[in-house]
Amino acid sequence: MTHPIVSVCTAVLCLWGGSTSAQDLYRSGGRWLDDQGRTYTLDSLKGSFTVATLAYGACRRVCSSSLRLMQKVQSLADERGLVLNFVVIGLDPEQDKPTDWAEFRRDRALTRSNWRFLSGDADAVRRVANLLGVRYWRYGEHTMHDFRIALLSPDGRVLRSVDAFDADLLTLLP
Repeated sequence: MTHPIVSVCTAVLCLWGGSTSAQDLYRSGGRWLDDQGRTYTLDSLKGSFTVATLAYGACRRVCSSSLRLMQKVQSLADERGLVLNFVVIGLDPEQDKPTDWAEFRRDRALTRSNWRFLSGDADAVRRVANLLGVRYWRYGEHTMHDFRIALLSPDGRVLRSVDAFDADLLTLLP
C-alpha cells in the first residue's frame, strides 16, 4: 500500500507538469493552428530535434529577445550543418491568432520552413507550458511569463533549456 504522503507528492508533481513517466510534447494534445490557419499536429515534429519557446505576440521586449536568441541558435545550427525545428507557441489564445503570427513572422523575416508559429486552445497551451516549465499569468491586459527556450529530443522530451538572456546558446544544440 502506498503511503498517503507519497500519493500527495506524486499528484503535486503531475500537476506541475512532471510525472513518474516520461512526458513528451507529442502526447500533450490540443488543437493547434499554424500561422497560415492550417491545422497542425505536434507529432509531426517527431523524429527531429526541436527548439521551442512560448511567446506572447503583443510582447515587444522579452518575446522579441527570445526570438532573436532562437535566430542565433538557428545560425549556430546552420554553421554546424544541423537540422532543427523551431516552434513558437502563442501564450494567449485570444490575442495570438494565426493571422497575427503570420504578420509577426513576415515582419521579422522568419520565413524558413523549419519555423512554426502555433496558436492553440487555452488547455493545450497550459499543457505545453507545464511541459516546458514556463509559468505565465495575466497582468492587466498583458500576459507575463518566464523566459525559457528548450531543446526537445526527437521523441518530444525536454533535454535541456536556457532561461537567461546571456546563457550559452550552444547548449541548445544536440
